[in-house]
Amino acid sequence: DQSESPVLMPKGFFQAELGGSTERVAKFSTYTINQLTAPAILLRYGLSRNIELRLSAEYIITRLSSSVPTILSESSSDVKGVSPLTLGTKIFLAREKGALPDMALILSLSLPVFDNSYKSEYVGSEFRFAMAHTLGDRFSLSYNLGGAWDGNQPNATGLYTLAFGASIVSRLGVFAEVYGSLPQKSEPDHRFDAGFTYLIAKNVQADVAGGFGISENAPDYFIGAGLSFRLPK
Repeated sequence: DQSESPVLMPKGFFQAELGGSTERVAKFSTYTINQLTAPAILLRYGLSRNIELRLSAEYIITRLSSSVPTILSESSSDVKGVSPLTLGTKIFLAREKGALPDMALILSLSLPVFDNSYKSEYVGSEFRFAMAHTLGDRFSLSYNLGGAWDGNQPNATGLYTLAFGASIVSRLGVFAEVYGSLPQKSEPDHRFDAGFTYLIAKNVQADVAGGFGISENAPDYFIGAGLSFRLPK
């Protein structure tokens, strides 16, 4: 899901989260915009009991396909490149107690180190409070609140997520979620997704998810899958 967990990597442990997704950004009468993100990589390392280090990047292909070849020199056109490199940390803040949730703060900087079409003009930044409640032995409620600056515009974008998770059996989990972004000077982007997680081995997990846009500014639909593993075993 898009909701970051307040749980940190244990000290000295390393985790790699690898995945990919595809979405139809928009469909018009004469052309369609699709986007493929693969691979998407997030690396996490437990520096101490209360601090986690994070590194992430994505390779993105945006394709504009035309049903009228005269609009473009070809029937389709691709824009490819690597997203800005994101360096961050997750800091533990509070343990769940009564009505108070588990809580952590995620801070990150997006560095425009790759010279391609997805390079931002300046360094971007993001903060996110990750919170979660346990609802009995099988259920959980996770939510995030934060803000981001993309490195191209001075305006901030608000971020939110709300996810409900359930453990069906010992290795299989399911979740449903609403999330989105609230730019200061453009239309909001609200989405819904749902998916499954499956624990293949003690420290290896696979996931698959799909969803659709709720607001007009959101993609029509999207699907994705991933694989995560943690070392040492």
